[in-house]
Amino acid sequence: MTSTHAFWLAGRQATGETGFDVTSPWDGTTVGTVSLPTDAQVEEAVAAAYAVREDFAATPAHTRAAALDHVGRRLSERAEEIARLISAENGKPVKWARGEVGRAVSVFRFAAEEARRFNGGEAQRLDTDAGGQGRLALTRRFPKGVVLGIAPFNFPLNLCAHKIAPAIAAGAPIILK
Repeated sequence: MTSTHAFWLAGRQATGETGFDVTSPWDGTTVGTVSLPTDAQVEEAVAAAYAVREDFAATPAHTRAAALDHVGRRLSERAEEIARLISAENGKPVKWARGEVGRAVSVFRFAAEEARRFNGGEAQRLDTDAGGQGRLALTRRFPKGVVLGIAPFNFPLNLCAHKIAPAIAAGAPIILK
């Protein structure tokens, strides 16, 4: 009998009222059981992400970059374990699953670099019109709000990484299914 794996909800581990058995497509064995959030827990996640959107957007770039670097390092440290889990869970050859883990590590590294590099704005010349001669505009970008992401089964880690890492780099809270 396998234990039920929790999910993360507003910064803490939580479980729902029901679970879902993940089975191997190769032999039908149970790989694990995951907890499914209730409707109320989904609403709680949305409310929590919305509540922190402004504070998270104000998080310094170095803090977001350090968090992304940390995730990349931890994935790298556990690469073989994660690759074997991916393989068991979706039937992907372990060799391909290892490649997926490597790519996810890179995605978090790229996002950390982008968090450090993203300047949040650009200077734009206004002298394209006579009235703008000698003037310069500064355009800035800000996270719009909460990111809601859905990742399919075929690249479970990499497609999650491609949603989570850029959201963190930009300073946007994310809810991922």
